[in-house]
Amino acid sequence: MLSVNSLKNLYFLPEVHDMRYNAESMLAMLKSVYGRDPYKGDIYIFLSKDRRQVRMVHYENNAFHTQTKTYKKGYKFMKIAWDEYGRKVYEMSWKDLVALLECPVTEVLRLRSDLLGKAE
Repeated sequence: MLSVNSLKNLYFLPEVHDMRYNAESMLAMLKSVYGRDPYKGDIYIFLSKDRRQVRMVHYENNAFHTQTKTYKKGYKFMKIAWDEYGRKVYEMSWKDLVALLECPVTEVLRLRSDLLGKAE
């Protein structure tokens, strides 16, 4: 689990998928493109296009923090859906973040052949 506490405001940005940026660049983009104040300590969550990587970025105690979690091939993060389309930033609850980070989705369920036929 990534080290984040539940006392922060969590925001998901569905249009940002580029994981090459460092924390300082991502927070500068939040200010210029989204008009957000990245220095308030809020946590911003980005999901890669293939949904194999999630990145959380925030600023705290005069430091930029980036935390990344990547699943190996065959696993993905859940697809995030929301009610209001057209918004560029969505607030997330702590329980939604935990569900996103701890519940991988598999592309294919592979059964081991040595276990087939042994059901009682």
